[in-house]
Amino acid sequence: MLVERDMESALLDGALTECASGNGGAVTITGPVGSGKTALLRLVAQRAVDAGFTFLIGKGSRAERDLPMGLMGQVFAGAGLPEDATTEIARLLDSQATTPGTGDGPVAEHPDVRAWRGLTRVLLELADRTPLLIGIDDAHLADTESMQYLLYLLRRIDRARMLIVINESGGLRRSWPMLAAELQSQANSRQLRLNLLSPAGVATALARHPDLGAVSPPAWHRVSGGNPLLLNALIEDHRVGRPGTPEPAAGEAYAQAVLTCLYRGDESMLPVARGLAVLDGPATPRLLDELVRDICAAPTGGLTAITEVGILADGRFRHPRAAAAVLDAMSPDDRADLHERVAKLLYRNGAPALTVARHKLAARRAGAPWSVPLLHEAAEQALAADDTTVALDCLRLAERGRDGITECVRTQAALLRTSWRLDPATAERYTPSLLKAGLAGELPVMAAAMLVNHLMWFGRPAQAAAVLAAAVDAVDPDDPEAAITLYPVESRFAYVYPELAGQLPCDRMIRPPAVALATSTGKLRIQTAGIIDALRHGRITEDAVDDAQAILQQYRIDDHTYDGVLAALEILVAAEHLETAAFWCDSLLTQADERHIPTWSALLSSIRAVISFRQGDMLEAERHASTAMCRVQPGGLGIFIGIPLSVLLLSATRRGQFEKALRLFAVPVPDVMFRTPFGLQYLRARGRFHLARGSYKAAMEDFGTCGELVAKWGGDLPAILPWRTDLAQARLALGLPGEDLVTDQLARLGPANRRTRGITLRVLAAATDPAQRVPILREAVDELQAGGDQTELIEALTELGAAQRALGEHTKARTTHRRAQQVATKHDLSDLVPARPVSHLRAEPAGDSMIEELSDAERRVAALAARGHTNQQIARKLFITVSTVEQHLTRVYRKLRINRRSDLPFSLAGDLRNTA
Repeated sequence: MLVERDMESALLDGALTECASGNGGAVTITGPVGSGKTALLRLVAQRAVDAGFTFLIGKGSRAERDLPMGLMGQVFAGAGLPEDATTEIARLLDSQATTPGTGDGPVAEHPDVRAWRGLTRVLLELADRTPLLIGIDDAHLADTESMQYLLYLLRRIDRARMLIVINESGGLRRSWPMLAAELQSQANSRQLRLNLLSPAGVATALARHPDLGAVSPPAWHRVSGGNPLLLNALIEDHRVGRPGTPEPAAGEAYAQAVLTCLYRGDESMLPVARGLAVLDGPATPRLLDELVRDICAAPTGGLTAITEVGILADGRFRHPRAAAAVLDAMSPDDRADLHERVAKLLYRNGAPALTVARHKLAARRAGAPWSVPLLHEAAEQALAADDTTVALDCLRLAERGRDGITECVRTQAALLRTSWRLDPATAERYTPSLLKAGLAGELPVMAAAMLVNHLMWFGRPAQAAAVLAAAVDAVDPDDPEAAITLYPVESRFAYVYPELAGQLPCDRMIRPPAVALATSTGKLRIQTAGIIDALRHGRITEDAVDDAQAILQQYRIDDHTYDGVLAALEILVAAEHLETAAFWCDSLLTQADERHIPTWSALLSSIRAVISFRQGDMLEAERHASTAMCRVQPGGLGIFIGIPLSVLLLSATRRGQFEKALRLFAVPVPDVMFRTPFGLQYLRARGRFHLARGSYKAAMEDFGTCGELVAKWGGDLPAILPWRTDLAQARLALGLPGEDLVTDQLARLGPANRRTRGITLRVLAAATDPAQRVPILREAVDELQAGGDQTELIEALTELGAAQRALGEHTKARTTHRRAQQVATKHDLSDLVPARPVSHLRAEPAGDSMIEELSDAERRVAALAARGHTNQQIARKLFITVSTVEQHLTRVYRKLRINRRSDLPFSLAGDLRNTA
């Protein structure tokens, strides 16, 4: 026994003594299930046997309630009875079982009193020989006939050496009130009440188990409720699960102990416990009564009984494992039925849709007419709480219960929208049915707008344009809500697919009325459309930038605002407000990650990668771009894969990681991507790779294609796509003129484009006579310093130092070199700066014919050597051995007819400029 019951033991010992002296009687032990009643009965039985008593025992059971004399049959079947007594008892019990009752009532109400007299005579004769102890365990579960016989027997044992000990679980409703009344009227009757352990009692009990280590008695009392059975089970679980920790570990033993309490307790306890477990929270008396009244006579009493046992506190399970045990013990069908019953009750009582839907999901039934609308409402609530998985579950269940084409389309649209959050590729399965409805103009405006965006995402512009046109034709021209919904979609389509913009029915497109600006939603969408139009036409105005910042300040990202938020970030990047863009993008990324929405994270990570690259932070750019392609698999990114993939390609090329770049080129991209601005970014990245590898003609083709498409589509933004300087570099590498391209780009730049201006000036310096390079490079350094691109700044400083040294300005060159080293050290870019200043570079390049004799590999090695890199640095950057570097340099010296590294021509130093 877990706890010593000194007072109770003494009382039972006294009862045994009186019984042995010929003063028979009864003792009733009441208390919650698990309080130690059975253990106390076993204790008194052991002491009785030691004192020479004959011990007979029976245990009440629901399974034997319908059997005649089920409990007493157990008692009389006990070992230790003489043979003659056994034979007589068997005869009497058999006659009791076969004797029909008299009157109209059942046999249990009209017992055979002659059989009872015979049984009593046998017991009294047995008590004359030796004292007799009869133990009745779980009397509240006993059959009626046996309890009536006990009542008969109790009235006839006052002078016999017979003691009856009855265990019964206490509660508000006594199982056998007549028996209890009889016992209270008997002078030889005693009653014991076993209560649950107090916190001090739990602490005392735990102190008897030093192997548990340092424990927290309050926590153990909180979980067990002071129930000795539950406490013992927790000790057993703790030894297996979490030895050495102060908190109890509720496991299998605890779960079984909870079920034991419920099955052995009052009949009302189990249905009430099941109801509470399914509800997963406290219930009002009215709700509980409605839930279980068909199967439970006294729900409130059951609630009180479970609380008294220590399983509940304040209407809740003390530990989740208790509720789980109750649910696990139910059959799947029973659980589903109870969840369905709970759902109906909650719906009828006006509970929140999401609360009701959780029970519908558990029941997996959507047949009721009110189910589908409720599941849609619950899905919206789940999305608002960023519980996308639950929203999907609700919509999938609604899909099973949908009725009619309209309801089907509505559900499919909601599934598309919700699935897109997690993975756009999985949302594709809902497109066919929606496309049919969209082309027929049968989609609601919001669903049509969403479908158009989805079709654009996956490179289906013709279908997107057709759905958009059908939506415009289907709506009321005077509907302002339709106008502000479709307006930014039209702008986004024209921006993403500029050459197909003519397919849009511009003459029929609805323009939002001025009153739309009065609403928050209307203003957001009109501002979004304006920003996208600015990007499309290449007009980055201060008004557009102001609108972008207003959007980022006012709106939290969600399904309705993410398009405007992304457009605002794009305009800030195009305007080269990189620090501001980084701040907002980081904030939005935190939101998306905390809310577990992978698609938002992928889009924002792609933009953040672009920002980091333009800030010259290659490692961060690669990290964000890789994150974007991990959040959503490349196939799910559609045409937008061009953004992170371009950043990875540019970064790998710039760092000389050509093998990595080749692996990135193997990533499949949709052909239609090259009809979008994202395809131009990819095309430019490929051109930069060709340029770095010395494939100048291939680079010129890619850069020239970029220029042709930009001219055809409009929206020429050098800050986003500096194709002119790219093409100029390729031309200069081949000895062709490129100054006109550079000056044209300079003329197109605004005052805010300081980063792009600095890059352009670097290229201009390379195309200028060596004697005139220093002032141009100084201006480039100033612009890049203000523009925030640390990588470009370091390379500009390196080139300025080389130009100063070429002019004999050695002191200035050393100062410039130190500055480059300081910037590189601060931003962890030391590999971009030569270990020593570039010195004694030839002011005039070697003849073009001699340089043309160099292979691509020799040219790359020579270029790095001309910039002052050591053989080890060159080997590391080009992923070759130092020996290979030395062999290449030997052949370069021979072909250029020079003797040492310092004689390398200055023009070679620009061959590996991977300006981006």
